[in-house]
Amino acid sequence: MNYRCWLGKLPGVVTMLIVNQSGLADDMYKTVDAQGHAVYSDHPLSSASQRISVQVTAQNPEEAARLAKEQAMLNADAAQQAQQAKRDTDEQTKKAAQDATLRRRCESARDRYAVFAAGGRIFKSDTQGNRVYYSDQEIEEQRVAAKAIMDSTCQK
Repeated sequence: MNYRCWLGKLPGVVTMLIVNQSGLADDMYKTVDAQGHAVYSDHPLSSASQRISVQVTAQNPEEAARLAKEQAMLNADAAQQAQQAKRDTDEQTKKAAQDATLRRRCESARDRYAVFAAGGRIFKSDTQGNRVYYSDQEIEEQRVAAKAIMDSTCQK
């Protein structure tokens, strides 16, 4: 005899589903081992095995179709949720990268402003690599420009 057996335990309830593939009622044997676990078989496993009768009914095709449709809907919902989660994760990663870029730009603008706000002898290099010192007026113009860039970049 060919049987498929599912034995599940819910809190306070023991559920058993046995399907005889031949579709007929048949006898089964229940044996309880030393640890108290029930074992079901189509033949007695020991002298303590109890004979039980199992009535097997054919599955309702409409119910099987309904369950298959319900499972397909659940699978589609799960796939859609997984896609949405991936899109959300991608969006968060992209936003984090943009935020990091903005922070770096802000830091750079603040550093540039700090250099011109401190004043002193500030220089730049010309095309030949020679130092060209800013005049006080040029330093003030650069400070104002650096402040404007810093204010627009660091808008928090």
